[in-house]
Amino acid sequence: MTGVIVLSGVIVVMIAVFGWFYFYSRTPAWGQSDTRKALLNMMVVVGPIFGNHYRREPPEIPSVSAPGPDEDDERPARISPPGPSE
Repeated sequence: MTGVIVLSGVIVVMIAVFGWFYFYSRTPAWGQSDTRKALLNMMVVVGPIFGNHYRREPPEIPSVSAPGPDEDDERPARISPPGPSE
């Protein structure tokens, strides 16, 4: 009977720790942590043993854009009716 209670307690603690880690891993603090980087490096080393290879995302294509106007035009918009050629 004592064994069942101990194992039940261990399972409850494991579920609680998993739930805490699940929500913590979605925060910006986890994204920049050294622990995450160390785990990723370990997975990169150990993963190929099991057939899983880490593939980096392709770099984002650079784009160039011009800045918009500094001031908005304060005149009301003018919509003219279509002419005979339109």
